[in-house]
Amino acid sequence: MGETVLGISPESLYILGKKPQSLEEIHKPHFLAFPPSDKDVEVERKKLVDAWKRNEETPLKHITDIGDVEEFRSFWDFEKKVKGFRIYAKRSFLVPEISDYLFFNHNLYTAEHDIPYHQRALIDFAASDRAWVFDTEGKKKNLKVLVYDIETTEFEEGRTDLPIDILGYTSIDIAVESEKNLDTEEFSFEIKDWPSNWIDGEIIQLVARSKDEEIDTLLKFCKLVEQHSIISGHNIVGFDNRQMHGRIEKIVLEYGENLSKEQMETFKLFLTKYARKDKSFHFGVGSEIVNIHPSTFDTYLGVRKFYPYLDDFGLKSVAPFLGIHIEGRVRLLPSQIKIDERTLLYNRHDVMEQCGVTLHLLEQALPLAFTTCMPFELLLESGAVGMWDHMAMIRATRKKKIIPPIARVLPLSKSLLGLFPEGIKKREIVSEAKKKKAQISKDLIRVLKYGEEMPDWVEYPMVIYNRFARDSDEILNY
Repeated sequence: MGETVLGISPESLYILGKKPQSLEEIHKPHFLAFPPSDKDVEVERKKLVDAWKRNEETPLKHITDIGDVEEFRSFWDFEKKVKGFRIYAKRSFLVPEISDYLFFNHNLYTAEHDIPYHQRALIDFAASDRAWVFDTEGKKKNLKVLVYDIETTEFEEGRTDLPIDILGYTSIDIAVESEKNLDTEEFSFEIKDWPSNWIDGEIIQLVARSKDEEIDTLLKFCKLVEQHSIISGHNIVGFDNRQMHGRIEKIVLEYGENLSKEQMETFKLFLTKYARKDKSFHFGVGSEIVNIHPSTFDTYLGVRKFYPYLDDFGLKSVAPFLGIHIEGRVRLLPSQIKIDERTLLYNRHDVMEQCGVTLHLLEQALPLAFTTCMPFELLLESGAVGMWDHMAMIRATRKKKIIPPIARVLPLSKSLLGLFPEGIKKREIVSEAKKKKAQISKDLIRVLKYGEEMPDWVEYPMVIYNRFARDSDEILNY
């Protein structure tokens, strides 16, 4: 029986109704290794096993196991079969180092060494039908959604540990029923129970007028996170989540000696298991974010994904666009935030609007997350290509096809033209690359390690990159 996945991080898997599970306790980090086609795979595997068992001070010491020989399918040549074996690593971050060592020192090609670990684990769980995002296997299951918003009277641009003066939140109960058939690739998702409207839900507001009251508010928030399936709000990954995470870190660091053992354990559990710093990229521009698990549903990212044509993705513009209107809506600037009735009403209106936006977007996002097997943290940041890539990796793993390398083709084509003569074949590229290791970027090495399973474009980079371009518009050669 499969599990209902809510979210995943590089450290933990979040299953509906269960505590966070350590990924490396339920999944082994691994990649594929295979020899050149003119070598005997059994012989080459035995050589590697013998070297590994000698327990020398090389990257081989990071290997926990070497799998049996298996037959895989080439991604590029539908008729080709490739015999190889899996290499299991002690920790996921050691995979690139081991892979490099096998390529440069043991005459082995490697593959699937560049997949982000949380995505690698999720793909393996999905392909083996052990777990799937929002899959209830035909049963009606309840999801609790926490919608929250914070206010601070000491706003300062760039700070991520501001005192939390007001926490407003509401809790939504929804029920879904879903099932899939991976053999026929049929998916069914139904929403069974849904709030009749967004305006009548109870909104709770916690006000902190002292340090002790603020600590109580933060502890309450940590407990709420543990009790809910989805954490929602507008721009929470960039602001609210970051402030809650940063403030709790500061409280633990500066006031830890005044906290009880239970309080400290609650905060540390939140910081280590439920909140995680990350980076978000939009058109190549990176920004610091914090995801709060089991699953963060940021409606700012949701609006940007489902309504990309809007001029403004702020709550002030999005709410009326979605038909969410509040009579007498209070709006305040950061400098106007105080602990008073007007600010409390402003916070209440914020939570109400965010609740309405959340419900509107979840109707679209839940079925899409289920169909693609992508938690919201992955889904809302991905474009169409990212979604198709993720689903293709699940299908490839299920069919035992070698997943191709992650590559930015244009700059790598430029590198290939600068390093190797035109017309050179894959095996010759590998041979020459080993002589020029110091000159080759990590991005290109990730591709070269695939050896004969490199994508075909490595043999004709001139078709992609125009060395004779007169300006940037002519660089792409097709």
